Amino acid sequence: MLLAMFLFGNAATGQTRQSLEEQRRQTLREIEETSRFLNQTLQSQRETGERLNLLNAQVSQFNRVIGSLNAEIAYFDRQINENSANIRRMTNEIEKLKEEYARLIVQAHRNRGRYNVIIYVLAARDFNEAYRRFKYFQQYSEFRRRQVTEITERQEELSVTIATLAEQRGERENLLVAQRQESRRLESARTELNREATNLRAQERRFRTQLTAQQQRERDLNSQIQRAIAEEARRLNATPSNIYDRLTPEDRLISDNFRENRGRLPWPVERGIITGNFGLNCHPVFRDVCVTNNGVDITTVGGSEVRAIFEGIVSSVGMIRGAGMFVIVRHGSFMSVYNNLAEVRVSEGSRVRHRETIGRVYTDRGAQTAVLGFQVWNENTPQNPAQWISRN
Repeated sequence: MLLAMFLFGNAATGQTRQSLEEQRRQTLREIEETSRFLNQTLQSQRETGERLNLLNAQVSQFNRVIGSLNAEIAYFDRQINENSANIRRMTNEIEKLKEEYARLIVQAHRNRGRYNVIIYVLAARDFNEAYRRFKYFQQYSEFRRRQVTEITERQEELSVTIATLAEQRGERENLLVAQRQESRRLESARTELNREATNLRAQERRFRTQLTAQQQRERDLNSQIQRAIAEEARRLNATPSNIYDRLTPEDRLISDNFRENRGRLPWPVERGIITGNFGLNCHPVFRDVCVTNNGVDITTVGGSEVRAIFEGIVSSVGMIRGAGMFVIVRHGSFMSVYNNLAEVRVSEGSRVRHRETIGRVYTDRGAQTAVLGFQVWNENTPQNPAQWISRN
């Protein structure tokens, strides 16, 4: 039972370490993707602040990877401390076993001439006493053999623990090297971010005008979404907050499947990184200018196809002035919203399949990157899409 608990504990610890390593590898992949997008940005995109968003996202990514490294280093610190304590404990135990065995040898040496084992057994008063004397010598010999075996096993265990400790210290040192490297890259990204911020401050009036227009586009899109929700509620003779209760069995199954796939839904584009987060976003340069984002902004390759993240029915197709076209797809009581499209390949009322192309993201002329607005709603409540789609 004790061995089973020990093995289970080790397995759980190993899984935790594996999870930490995977988080770090995933964030490093995101950093590489962001770097590629940064290399593709044009001067026009610098002026609109897209490059600033990319740099801001990259700084956050570097902070995450350093956080993962710190967690891994802390993990190894705990393991090193634990194994160091085990080595001290095992060394003390081996020394005690050796001292005890030495006493047995000395005692046996001192008594070697006092009596002969056979004579001692035969000198017993009766058979029972002779048997007890014989068993005593037998157990005594067995105890000495066990002592030798236990000392040998403990020494082997100690050697394995010492080797493990040396390996853990080596891995910890490698992590420290990686941490210093990522810290230097973080400082470089911060320097570039500050440079871009300085450039934007020189154009504050024009940029504030652009941000005001962005806020208006967000309000226009939200109005379209609320209209689609209200229309669906009227169709089902429901309220916007209890649409699920009035769904058909088929639509309820789609809604349930959508909910069960939380965190595993595909991205609406093949490649991309999140450069605008869900909720209240205050500008990194003009802190008094904030925009409430009911979804996320995904920077992707210019001209990328946009795909439905789940099967459903197209609820609405329209256009927002200055923000391209949008598509709303209903998945039972859930909705997915795709904004800033240059073209749409579906129509209202049409059924779409999982990962089916519904349009193409709008891309400025000559640009190699573009931004897709993406939202997820549960009835009339916006959700954080980053919690619904899988990690890239």
